[in-house]
Amino acid sequence: MEKHNQFADFIWGIKDCIRDEYKEKEYEDVILPFTLLRRIDCVLEATHEKVVQTFEKYKTAATPEVLDQLLRKASGQNFYNVSAFTLVKITKDEGNLGENFDAYLLGFSENIKDILLNFSGGPEKGLAPIYETLLRKNLLLNVTKEFVSTKIDLHPDKVSNHDMGTIFEILIRKSKETSNEKAGQFFTPREIVKLMVNLVFSQDTIELKKAGKLVSIYDPCCGTGGMLTTAKDYLQQTINPKLDVFLFGQEINEQTYAIAKSDLLMKGEDAENIKHGNTITKDDLKGKTFNYMLTNPPFGDDWKNMREFVEGEETEKGFSGRFGAGTPDVSDGSFLFLQHMISKMNPQGSTIGIVFNGSPLFNGDAGGGWSNIRGWIMDNDYKDKGIGHPLGNDLLDAIIALPKDLFYGTGIGTYIWILNNNKPKNRKGKVQLINSIHPKFTKKIKSLGKKQYEVSNTGIELITAVYKAYKDHNIEIEEEGKKRTVELSKIYDVNDFKYTKVTVERPLRLAFEITDEKIAALKEHSKFKEFATSKKKEKTAAAADIKKGIAIQENILKAVEILRSEGRIMNDALFFEQFKIALGAEPNKGLLKMYRDSLGERHELAEPVFENPFDVPKQKGRICDWKQKPLSDTELRDSEKIEWKQDIDKYFETEVLVFAPDAWMDREKDKIGYEIPLTKNFYEYKPLRDLNLIMEDIEELEEQTEILLDEIKEEA
Repeated sequence: MEKHNQFADFIWGIKDCIRDEYKEKEYEDVILPFTLLRRIDCVLEATHEKVVQTFEKYKTAATPEVLDQLLRKASGQNFYNVSAFTLVKITKDEGNLGENFDAYLLGFSENIKDILLNFSGGPEKGLAPIYETLLRKNLLLNVTKEFVSTKIDLHPDKVSNHDMGTIFEILIRKSKETSNEKAGQFFTPREIVKLMVNLVFSQDTIELKKAGKLVSIYDPCCGTGGMLTTAKDYLQQTINPKLDVFLFGQEINEQTYAIAKSDLLMKGEDAENIKHGNTITKDDLKGKTFNYMLTNPPFGDDWKNMREFVEGEETEKGFSGRFGAGTPDVSDGSFLFLQHMISKMNPQGSTIGIVFNGSPLFNGDAGGGWSNIRGWIMDNDYKDKGIGHPLGNDLLDAIIALPKDLFYGTGIGTYIWILNNNKPKNRKGKVQLINSIHPKFTKKIKSLGKKQYEVSNTGIELITAVYKAYKDHNIEIEEEGKKRTVELSKIYDVNDFKYTKVTVERPLRLAFEITDEKIAALKEHSKFKEFATSKKKEKTAAAADIKKGIAIQENILKAVEILRSEGRIMNDALFFEQFKIALGAEPNKGLLKMYRDSLGERHELAEPVFENPFDVPKQKGRICDWKQKPLSDTELRDSEKIEWKQDIDKYFETEVLVFAPDAWMDREKDKIGYEIPLTKNFYEYKPLRDLNLIMEDIEELEEQTEILLDEIKEEA
């Protein structure tokens, strides 16, 4: 990594040539395309003269298709440059700098020009913007000289394609940090990629060693292509050198897409398999499925700009599309990418590795998007929106909790999710949780952004071994000179992450006591005021309505005034019985709420309120056993999350009724939820320090303070 940083530091240092003429956020507009040009230049250098000779010989005699094949053969690559120039030659003719640079760019094969256009603003602007501003500001010569300097050698015999990819990622990180963008969005630390790759392929090593095996790997947020190339290198270097591996990806950022495509092109891959655009709204690999998928999607980013498209697909296609199970909160779209990847799983078997923050583990309530998506992913018995047959998938295989401070753009904890649609028999219906947050798995490094640690090679090997072993596993760690045993791996049933959210109701209890304040509240109630209004347009008829309404108001107020002498009434039915006598008639059922809202007040010792106070059923025993329930008090309404494996009635008896004897469950409001409380599952009780030790520390600090005060007094 140190070598990569040295190269990247030198290249990024070339910004000093343009510092006075470019803003910091514009440095990347020069550094990135020129780094790519210099790398391409170095790759083509050995065969450049042969390519130029071949072009001159056949440019008029051969068809464009044949000429392209001849030039590729002469180049020894899938790309070439037919101009007479290299970057070194351009610096030798200062008088024709702009003209020669233009000829140099136009001399590239179409696939390279297509890549370079991502740095110039697109086909409508052509390639000239890459150098024109530098030329106009008299900076082009100096910048080009710096890139061809002997201080840095980007020839492939000095810098491998893998190393070059890492250098590009470091440059992108530097550029994003300069412009205050999220570097982690564009660069996944190499050791995280290595760990993901190890995990994703660990179950299939025997199958992958078979002769004639073909595999496809896909990354829907491929960035510069680092995950894809690392995955292929791992397969061919450690499992099967003869394995045919096909890489596919899509990337939304123009510059990182261009680097990914050029990297694959220089490695002899089919660069057309790398697509540009928004994976969610414009899937350019629609209909394709893949054996393996890896990605580090943007997490914590909102998806407002995609909302209309995503929700439209959800409504239109349901479970035949990608988002039938629902969508996450608009504040974090990371789950959308996993849903997209699941749609691309090969029916014969696919494995997914994806990096998340903590949100997908537990965000959202039962019945909401987050929870429903979790259920759809891991529960074969998942049902949605009252549909009778299961729609779920037993896909979730494992979740690995990683230490904090591993990423460049964020210090938060992250998690690797592994999904498999062809889980071995012993893993079906189960999920493995691995808690690798301990220092045992990391090593301290020089801070890079917010990254302060990296997962060590030993850590990667241990995590992979624990995942493959698939059993509960403990390790011994040492902290502050003390050794202790901690849980590292635990196996759970899917139903351990499933729960029922039950609504718990308590009765509305109202007391009535007529006071001036209560009468004033009644007068201000909207229903009471309606009596003295009319919707009729004809004045005489409207006036008659209003007069009639005022008379009703006066009758109500007289009846209420009669009850003032009754004091506090703790029974809703008794109050309305007396009100009926005072009013001379049974109050209108539609006005009961008005009277209760304005004249009643909640009181825990009052009798429960029933909808019809003139027909209160006679019932004995606990309210939860009554056939006819009283009105519920919305202010006392609560809910309980009851584990799926637990008997709900027994839970209610032991955990609710003992604290609220008048409670009952409204089971018609039940919702099924899913969450994965990984931290809770690995909770470690750490006893508080002994009080005597704490007092000793305090006394020692007091003594030190007194000594310091004495020294200050002596100096004074």
